Order: sequence, then structure tokens, then C-alpha cells
Amino acid sequence: MRVWRRRAREAGPLRILFIVPDLGTGGAERHVVTLAPALDPARFDVSVVCIGDEGALFPALAERGVPARALHSRRRPLRALAELVRIMRAERPDVVITRGYNADTLGRIAAALTRVPRAVVWVHNATDITPRGAVRRAVYRLLDPATGAYYGVADAQRGYLVDELGFTADKIEIVENGVDPDVFRPVGVGERARAAAVLGIPEESPTVGVLAVLRPEKDHATALRAMKLVADEIPDARLVLIGDGPLRGPLEELAQELGIAAHVVFAGARSEVAHLLATVDVALLTSYTECFPMAVLEAMACGVPVVATEVGGIPEMVEDGIGGHLVPPRDARATADALIKVLRDPGRASVMGRAARERVVQRFTLERSVREAGSTLERTAGRTRPARPVRVAILQDEVTVGGAENLLLELCRTVDRSVVEPRLICLRRRGEMAADFEAAGVPVDCLERSGRFDHTTLARLVRLLRDTGTDVVLLTHYHRAALVLGRIAAVLAGAAHIVAAHDMDLVAVGKRVLPRGVVETLFLARALVLLAPSQGRYLHDEEGVGRFSWRRTREVVIPNGIALPPAPTQSDRAAARSRLGLAPEDVVVGIVAILRPQKAHGVLVRAVASLAPAHPRLRLVVVGDGEEEQRVRGLVDELELTDRVLFTGLRSDVPQILPAFDVSCLSSVHEGAPLAVLEAMAAGLPVVATDCGAVRDLVADAEQGFVVPVGDEHALAERLERLIADPDLRRAMGARARARAEQEFSIEDTVRGYQRLFVGIAR
Repeated sequence: MRVWRRRAREAGPLRILFIVPDLGTGGAERHVVTLAPALDPARFDVSVVCIGDEGALFPALAERGVPARALHSRRRPLRALAELVRIMRAERPDVVITRGYNADTLGRIAAALTRVPRAVVWVHNATDITPRGAVRRAVYRLLDPATGAYYGVADAQRGYLVDELGFTADKIEIVENGVDPDVFRPVGVGERARAAAVLGIPEESPTVGVLAVLRPEKDHATALRAMKLVADEIPDARLVLIGDGPLRGPLEELAQELGIAAHVVFAGARSEVAHLLATVDVALLTSYTECFPMAVLEAMACGVPVVATEVGGIPEMVEDGIGGHLVPPRDARATADALIKVLRDPGRASVMGRAARERVVQRFTLERSVREAGSTLERTAGRTRPARPVRVAILQDEVTVGGAENLLLELCRTVDRSVVEPRLICLRRRGEMAADFEAAGVPVDCLERSGRFDHTTLARLVRLLRDTGTDVVLLTHYHRAALVLGRIAAVLAGAAHIVAAHDMDLVAVGKRVLPRGVVETLFLARALVLLAPSQGRYLHDEEGVGRFSWRRTREVVIPNGIALPPAPTQSDRAAARSRLGLAPEDVVVGIVAILRPQKAHGVLVRAVASLAPAHPRLRLVVVGDGEEEQRVRGLVDELELTDRVLFTGLRSDVPQILPAFDVSCLSSVHEGAPLAVLEAMAAGLPVVATDCGAVRDLVADAEQGFVVPVGDEHALAERLERLIADPDLRRAMGARARARAEQEFSIEDTVRGYQRLFVGIAR
């Protein structure tokens, strides 16, 4: 059948025709209504045909300018086939995408008859809800030669598609679903009260929400039985069922039988899901079969923790114990236990909700899904795009030693050069780390800007960006000249630019992270890169980011990461102590930080001084140098700690000497997401740090260490005392710190985040 196909058009937008049974309120239908309008009109000309009736979501396509029609022929297959043939002959699509058995069958037959270049079946299920009959299996086998590709939405489908449906593995492409985190986002103050009023439940009631059509496979009965167990433990809890369907009557009867009718709200089908989620403390999905449910992504994007069955692609979405809990299907007791655990610990639930939203922002955005769908469609049609790597210019005044610079260096070392081609541009001087970038294979250019009024710099920078074919300019917030000139040069050179913020809490010292001029023109940037969700909240609350349309851009959270060394051994500890001249019996507190005012070394020195009389083997190791070194040394002498404090100066072997420490400290006034903390955690050390920046996003208090108030030397000393006196506590916290570093803060994850961002922006 391949011989009969015509070729896909080589220029202009590819013509894409979606064929569906109808556009009702299911997840697969919402996927079509979301994806079709979002595909780039410069690359794709999209239309939609419903074989049956329009369905509730049909008007959304017209509202967004996507041509759509309904054939009203679901029970008249020959008439539907004739209509599809007529449409395909008239429109000459390059790719026909079908979803649903009658659409799959009739659409592919019509595509073969009209010589459409490629027919695609987009599968939205991971199992068959009802057994697949012999006729259906035979039809799929017969139509396989006429099928160019099978698209899925979750890796969990691969076994089903190959082993159960018999599809050719080489034809399978996975394009994960996504949601728009700007539409589905945590709501503002007061929204909970309004949502509770709409649903008719008390605002203060702990609330479980289920977003699912009332069909058998969603297993709402298990949700109701679990709610009975929850209500026995938490009498004021409520269950809200958002959705409608054929089982509403039987489910209402079951709620009456279980005696929980007063605890259950049947909200019916709703369009304002994001607002109703304001009153939900935990989202629940009890399906015994699923694929990649949009409802789970929407709840996660709204910052709501999820309890869901461990079926289909749900484990790819929900990280068990981090953004929610996974439970076995049809297990009311396990489901209730997970719900109770979340409802009884609002603090933990809040942490889980933030983690859930962060996972969506990192991996499951609509933008990413649409981008991957577009690339996959072009690949299926045989239209390849240039394979040149994205050229990224990192612009700095100079590259001095610092945490952000170390992160950029590791990014350049680790990035896939076939995907991203980095370049470093220094405006004034190369700086101490320029040679390290060159050693990593990164070209380094220095414009040798002579001073503030060197008016030739901008023109030379624009020329360099054009000559090197730069696609994206990456700017850090703290290099002010580079930030101003780089943004202007990027616009003039036709390159996109990204601003990366590496600090927060500067309001405490009367400063800003982002200059006012940058905030007021943030719409010009293609993205603002954040280290943690808390940093985004700080910039919104304290610096006005996002308050007006011109202060908005896409906000992307890419956590800091490090190259994880092997877990330290006892021999590593002995070697590190020998290198620093420390005795095996010493109890060592260490700080790795540039000696600048923001690091507040004096707070740590005074805390150690208060502990010294009771702990004769206590030692403090200060790693780093800087403008404050003489002042800190003077304080050490004044407190008679000279024989207790070791100043190592700047070291290039920090990972090798960290095992010498028993506890790592950071006493800063303000921070971003400090790499020193991550490096200590990777070394298996408990961390005691001040509550500034995104420290709490790295260290959970009393889990991987302790978080103390900024400037509180007494609290710092008290936490150090607990760790000094309890070696078992040190080991337990250190082990948890190492585990968290491995799970959440590897440089590979950071690099993947930046690569996705660069590629998405450039293409």
C-alpha cells in the first residue's frame, strides 16, 4: 500500500486531519481540542472531523479558529466512509490522525483510497476495558500496512501496543500529554472560600476531589468506600465528584447505603475545573485502568497532591511519596490510609503540592507536549528539519569563582553537544574560570569593554552574536552590564534571550534580584529561569514580576544540580582529614563559601565559640577566600579560637575534602539555591543552614539537617550541639541528605531542563 501513496508536500504547512468519533468530555477528546489549536500554524494546517455528533467540546475548536465538522454518521459507516473520502480528496491532507475504533477503521480506509501520505492511529488507552473481539483484531491486522505510525501518550502503553495489539514496535511514537501551568495554577487568596460556596461545602472542611467521568473503569465505588473510612477518622471531611456519566444514579445510591451522603458532593460536569480545585486538599483517582489522565496533570499543576491508583502511565506522572501517593486499584483501605495521611498533615500536603506542580512545569507542560507532537508529526510525514545544534551564548561581565559559575561550567561539560552548542562571552575580562570553560571545549570570547561608557561594546556584541549564528543568549541576573547590553544585543541580532535568577531574599539587605528595568520589560525575554518555586513567589511578591502583562514571561523552574561523586567511604574520610591536618577524633564543622558579607561567617564563628568550652575536639574549617577574610580572622582571634579554626583558602578539591567534615554549615543572609549545600548533601553530610533563599527546597528541617532563622547564632549553636552530641543522628541525617541529592539534584536533570528550554525556544 505504500506504493500507492502520494508524497507529503515539501514546502508550506503540513495539512493535518484529525478524525474522531465525537468531541465529548473525555480525556482523549480534550487532548484533541487542546492540541489542534496549539500546533504552530506556520508549520501545520489543522482540521477536525467527527464521525458522529459534535460533542460538548466541539465549540472550543471554532472559538480558536480550527475548522471542524460533524458527519452525524456514527451508525452509518458506508455514508461516513464516502464523506471521509470526499473530504480527503478535497483537502489533500499529509497526515490523517485517527482515534477510536470506528474512526481508526474508516479513517485509515479512506486515507488508503485517497493515497494520503501517512495515516496515524493515536492510542489513548493502555488496556482494553472490554475484550477485543476477533473481528476487531482482524481489522487492525489488515490495516497495519496502511498505517504509518502508532502514537501513544505514555511509555506504559508500549507493552500493550506491541504484545496485545500486535503493532510493530518501530512504528510506535510516544508523545506525553501536557497542560498549561498558566491556566492550571495555584489560586489566590480567597478562591477557596468562593469555590467552597459554589460546591456548597464548608470552607474549612478537609476536601478530597475526584475529576473523572462517572464510568465503570473510573471505579468511583472504591472512592466512596475509601471515603467512608476517611469519614470515620476525619468526620468533617468531604468528597467532591467533579464529572457526570451513566453511573451517577447507582453511585448516589451507594453513598446513601454507606451512610456518607452528607459527606459527598456530586458536582456534575464542570468547565471551571481550575477554580474548583481551590477547595481541594487532595485529588483522588481510583481507576482500575488508565493511560495518562489529564485530570491528574491538571490537579498537579494547581499544586494539589494526588492519591491515585498505580496503573497505566500514572506512575510516570506521580512520584510516590513526593507529589502524592500511589495505591493499588480496588483497595479502599490503602486509598483511605493515603488520603488520611495527606489530610492530617497540611504542611506535608503543601510540600507535596509544590512538588507536584514543579514536576508538571519541568516535564508535562502543554508547550513541551505540543513541541514534541509537532516534531513527531514532521518526522512521520518524512519532513526532516536541520539537525544543527542550538547555539547558546552565555554572557557574563567576567567569569569569577562562584556557585552560579560552577553550575554553568558543569552545564557546559555535561550538555549534549549534538543538541546544544555553548559559547561563553565576557564583556570586560575573562576571569579566573575562563580557562576551565575552554578546557571543557567551550569557545570563550572577550570583548574587553574599557568602561561604563565604552559605546562600541553593543555594536561588537551584536556582530559577534550574528557572526556565530547565536540562537539563544543566556543571561544571569547579577551581571548588570551583561544583563542590560545582552538583552538589547539579542533583540538586535534576532536571537532569543533568557534571564536566569540565582538569588532571592535581597529585600533583607535593601537590594533587588532583578533590576526594575528588566522587570518592566520582562515580556521581551523568552523565559525567566528559577531555581525553585519559592523563588518565583518571592519575585512576584517582592519585586512585582507578573503583576502586569509587560512584567510577564514564561517562568521555568530548573533546580540546581551537581555532578554526584561516589558516596564517601571511611577511607575517603581518613584521607580528607589527613589532607587538612585534622585528627580522627576531631568533630569538624565546615563552611564552604566565599568570604563576603552575605555569607555572614561571623554568625557561625560566634556559634562555634559558644560551644567550644564544652567540646574540646570541636574544629571549624572555613573553605574559601574573599573580602571579609581579614575581618573574620580578627573575630576568630578576638574569641580566642585561633587553634580551633582552619582557614584553607580557595580550594579546587572541595569534593575530596568534604568527607573530612561531620557537619556542613551555611550562615548566609541571602541565597539562591546554594551549590555548597548540595555538595555537602552529596557527601553524606547533615546540613545546618539559615532559612533564606531556597534552602528549604533543598533541606527539609529535621530530615537532612536543620534550618534556623537568619542571624540567630543561638539557634545555630543549639542545632550544632544536637549533632555534635549524637553521632547516630549525624549519620542518619547524612544518609537522607545523600539519598535526596541522588534523587533530585543531579546535574543531568539540570542539563535536561536547560536543553529542553533551549531547544523549545530556538525551534
